[in-house]
Amino acid sequence: MKTLKICIISILCLMTALPAVANDGTYYTRGNQLVPLQETDISVRREVLTISLMDNGYARVDVQYEFWNPGVAKTLTMGFEADPPYNFDYKFYPDGRHPSISLFTVEMNGRTLPYRNAACVLEEKLNCKLPLRYVDTTKRYYVFDNNLLYEDDGRNEPTDFDAGLPFAYVYYFEADFQPGLNRVHHSYVYKMSTNVGSPFIVEYKLTPAARWAGGTIGDFTLTIRADSTAKHFFVFDTLFGDASFAVSEGMGKLRRSERYGGNPTEVSLRNGAITLHRTHFAPKSELTIMAVGIYGLYVDNKCITGGTYDRSARIDWGPYEGMQWVPADAAFRQRVMRNLPYAHRGHVFADKKLKAYFESLWWYMPDPSYKDDTSDFTQVDWSYVRYKKEE
Repeated sequence: MKTLKICIISILCLMTALPAVANDGTYYTRGNQLVPLQETDISVRREVLTISLMDNGYARVDVQYEFWNPGVAKTLTMGFEADPPYNFDYKFYPDGRHPSISLFTVEMNGRTLPYRNAACVLEEKLNCKLPLRYVDTTKRYYVFDNNLLYEDDGRNEPTDFDAGLPFAYVYYFEADFQPGLNRVHHSYVYKMSTNVGSPFIVEYKLTPAARWAGGTIGDFTLTIRADSTAKHFFVFDTLFGDASFAVSEGMGKLRRSERYGGNPTEVSLRNGAITLHRTHFAPKSELTIMAVGIYGLYVDNKCITGGTYDRSARIDWGPYEGMQWVPADAAFRQRVMRNLPYAHRGHVFADKKLKAYFESLWWYMPDPSYKDDTSDFTQVDWSYVRYKKEE
């Protein structure tokens, strides 16, 4: 039987310095090209996606798939595709290695598979060419803000290059699908980043999964973890329809946010996880996870000290002209700032003024078992502990 060559895409992408995450779709090879294909035989029976947010600026992604092959054995060329970083590393890597991804592994049916790297041009939606057919790799190129590739004019500024070329990095490998159930397991670590609004953003492309037989994921589970840390973030989850998240481990709280037209669920999570489950899921759009960041800082034209906090990156947002600090008293504001790392871990405040202030912040979750242990304090935490009020 002639070997069928197919490429499954899994994208990990960070908006603004963040590689993006993606799901798996189907492709076949034609010369040096990868061309989208609607797979008519093999279906996605199950997907279990786990995204772990850490304090060191990195995230772990673990994706486990169960594919059902009702026919004879076939060999597929499968590929994990990662968008280039956005506003993070403007250098282009023609060998296909991604500057923000590490510890990439892939297993199929319990066997670790070797993989290769390449870069590909996305000429149009779902049209991926491998290798870069239109790019002279002996020249210098510049990755611009919307993941487009431009020729470098030598002044460290992008110039027009075919009106900007969307491209991606690819980790691809040969996989043998046996009749019946087949399991594929991806795992990797990527460096998260910040933008002017949020300490981290994670995107996960779901729609490529619709190119498998039936166009659906039979059983889909998404878990977002914050192990040994606390995170405050939005999940844009209306694409899951009536399915909703629940706190599955640790301490957490959820509410429907009014931000962005009421599309996101707001999450405050400490040393635990939230989980969402759907069956017969036909993804029509993509998943976005975004730290609340600046959107939790400004309320009613006031800068709420402690309105947002993340241990990974300190971003000092002062009030804009015409805005007011809350609290207005500089001495008390210093006390709030110095106690933020402790509040983030659940410290129960005996001081009535501090207690009232932190209980006014939605993300705060008091934990009587917390004993003010500073062994896990980050540089960000210590910078707040040493905070001095403005004169």
